[in-house]
Amino acid sequence: MMEKLKTFLSIIVIVICLPYLITFVVQGDFLNSEETEEGDAQKQDEDTGKLVLLLANEMPVSFEKEALKAQAVIARTNVAYAMENDQAEPEGVSWEDMREKLGAKDFQKYYDLLKSCVEETAGQTVTRKGKAVQLPYHYVSAGKTRDAPKVDGKNTMPYLKSVSCANDLRCGQFLKIEFYSLKQFRNKLEAAYPELEFPDKGADHMAVVEKRDTASYVLSVALPGKKVSGEEFGKVFSLHSPCFSMKEIDGQVRIVTKGYGQGYGLSQYGANEMAKEGSSYQEILEYFYSGVTLTES
Repeated sequence: MMEKLKTFLSIIVIVICLPYLITFVVQGDFLNSEETEEGDAQKQDEDTGKLVLLLANEMPVSFEKEALKAQAVIARTNVAYAMENDQAEPEGVSWEDMREKLGAKDFQKYYDLLKSCVEETAGQTVTRKGKAVQLPYHYVSAGKTRDAPKVDGKNTMPYLKSVSCANDLRCGQFLKIEFYSLKQFRNKLEAAYPELEFPDKGADHMAVVEKRDTASYVLSVALPGKKVSGEEFGKVFSLHSPCFSMKEIDGQVRIVTKGYGQGYGLSQYGANEMAKEGSSYQEILEYFYSGVTLTES
């Protein structure tokens, strides 16, 4: 009799408590789901904000929207590549610097533009063989971009192939011409390379361009007893790019520089001109990076 009573009371307890139990489970799942969705939304907002700051740092906000969208994909891809390869992520401007850079009057307009570029390309990265790749870019080429640099004779970035950028010649920063007296020229070299002896003669006895790549960028410069890369030599004279030539004229050294930046990958000015002519951001990326895939996550 007691066993039957216990069973009967247990059934009553279950019947009474069952609705509450079901409600708890259902609401618990709902709350957990809601928390997850809120977490995902917050993560997306953080990622969007980070990319907006990167985009504001990497390309002029006055550029065409399709060019900005191409740069947004480049920024996202470079972040993904850095994360996959345990490298430092590219850095953007701070919110304060961006407000100062864009100005109070135009801040909201340009912020909304950059945000839309990030959102309209959401989740898109450039990949090769299923992995994110590193995407170099520069402001304006010397008339065409460069083939990938080689390390120990190997092509490190096979998706970088030289392409023509005829529109880049119209850029106001395409050409830079500077003159140095022989003394100024020698002083700069001696300050950079105090271990070397530079003869008090003509410029050709101090520095000579030795090798160029197919896009005319300087690969090496011969100094007295030393060879340096075009990039390294360019830093000594604060040149805009490694595409330069030197000539002594009437006791002065004339240095002519073409382009702005290292010349690899996307030419931002060229991308902007393509956008003006109606190219989409996908077409821009496909033009500057060969054999890659635009992947959506």
